[in-house]
Amino acid sequence: MVDQYGFVVYKNSILDLPPKERGALSLLLHAWPKSVSKKDFALHVWNGRMSNESLARCMAQLRRVLSDIGIVKIDSLYGLGYRLTIEQDSVDIPAQLPLDHSRQSGTIMVEPAIMAACIYAQQVLQSHSPAAYNQVESIIKGVVAQVPDYAPAQLVLVQCMANMVSSGVSGGLPVIDEALKILASIEHIEPGASNLQSQKANLLDCKWQFNEARHIHEEALRLSPENSVTHFYYGLHLLSTGAPADAVTAFRSAVELNPFSAEQAIMHARSLAAAGASVIDIVGHAREVYRIHPGNQQVYLYLLGMLAFSDPQPELAHAARQMILSRTSWIYAAGTISYVLAQCGDRDGALELIAAQATASINIRVTHLAALIALDLVDEAALSVKEAAQAGCGHLPILLNFIENSGFKKHPEYPSILTRIFSHQPLSQYVIPESSVIVESA
Repeated sequence: MVDQYGFVVYKNSILDLPPKERGALSLLLHAWPKSVSKKDFALHVWNGRMSNESLARCMAQLRRVLSDIGIVKIDSLYGLGYRLTIEQDSVDIPAQLPLDHSRQSGTIMVEPAIMAACIYAQQVLQSHSPAAYNQVESIIKGVVAQVPDYAPAQLVLVQCMANMVSSGVSGGLPVIDEALKILASIEHIEPGASNLQSQKANLLDCKWQFNEARHIHEEALRLSPENSVTHFYYGLHLLSTGAPADAVTAFRSAVELNPFSAEQAIMHARSLAAAGASVIDIVGHAREVYRIHPGNQQVYLYLLGMLAFSDPQPELAHAARQMILSRTSWIYAAGTISYVLAQCGDRDGALELIAAQATASINIRVTHLAALIALDLVDEAALSVKEAAQAGCGHLPILLNFIENSGFKKHPEYPSILTRIFSHQPLSQYVIPESSVIVESA
C-alpha cells in the first residue's frame, strides 16, 4: 500500500526507495491492475521533464528491489507503458528487505493492526474536516491506550491536534503547548523519530513563534531532505513569514517528493499566486491541480475560487451553491463558497453563509475574510482579523497571504495587525514587498 506521504509499505515496513522510484512504484500500485503510460509517469513523477532513458533506469532499479521481495513484478507493455503483475508461484519471502528504519519505532514492537491503524489515521487526516479530526483522535487515543510509548501514534495525534487548533475546530494555545509536551516525551524516548522535528517546527509556527521554528525547520531539512512533509511544513512557514518566492521552492520540492498529495499541490499553486504570478497563470495552475486530482473537494473549491478571482460569472456561483456542507466537508469549504458567491454577485447567499458560522471559533469565521472584502465590508473584515490576531495562534498569517485577501493589505489597521502577529520577531523581516514577483508557467 501507499501511505499519505507517498511511501510504499510492505508488511508494515517502508520500502527504502529514492524519490523517483518511490513515485513510480506508487503510481503503479494506484493503477493496478491497469497499466501506467509513459505520459503519466512523465506528468506525475517527473513533472513533465522525463527522458525514456531515465524511466528505463527507474524501472530497472525497481525490478531489482521487487525481485528481492518476490511477490510482484513489472511488465513492459509495448505502446502502453508498464504494469504490475502478481507472481503466482512465489511463496518464500526473503527475510532481508530494503527497509527505511528511520520511519520505524526503534523502542517498541507492535501488532500489525496497530501500525495499520496509524497509517489509516494519517490518510483520514488528509480530508481536513471536523469529522475526520474526531475520527483520527478516537483511533489514535485507542492506539495510545494500548501502546502508550509508540512514537508513530503519538506523532499522528500531535498532527491532529495541530490541525484542529490551526483550523479553529477546537483548542488554542494550551492545546499546542500540550502537543509540544508530547513531542518532548517522544524526543526523550526516541530522538530519531521520523517527522519529529518538522512537527515541532509546525507547532511553533501555529503559535507564531517563527524565529524559533525557522531553526528547527532547517534542522529537519538537514536530517530528512527527501521527506515531502518536511518541505511542506517549511513552505507553510515561509508563506506565513512573507517569503512566498522561497515558499514556491519548498512546496515544489514537496510535490516532487509526493506527487499524490492534493493539499501540497494546492499550496504550491497558492504560493505561486502569492509570489506574483499573473492572473492567467494563477488560473492555469489551479486547472492543472484539478486535472491531476479530479474529484478532490479541496481542489475543486480552490479552482472555483481562482476562477471567481479571475473572471466572476453567475455560473460559478451556481456551481458553488451545489456544494453540500456537513461535518465531513473540508474545513475551509464554507469560506471558499462564501467568497465565490460574493465575488460572483450573490450577496445574499454569501451573507447567509457567513451568518451561519457566526458562532463558530474565530479561526473558522476569519476564513470568510475574502468574502467580506468582495462584499466591500472591509471594516467588518478588519474586526474579524483583529480578533483572530488576538487569539495568538492559527492560520491567520497564511490566510493574509492568499491572493484573494490581498486587498486587505490596504486597510489602515493592517500594519498594527502584522505587529501583533510578529510581536516576537523583527517586523521588517516579514513584511511582504509589493514588488516581489515570480512567474512559473502552468
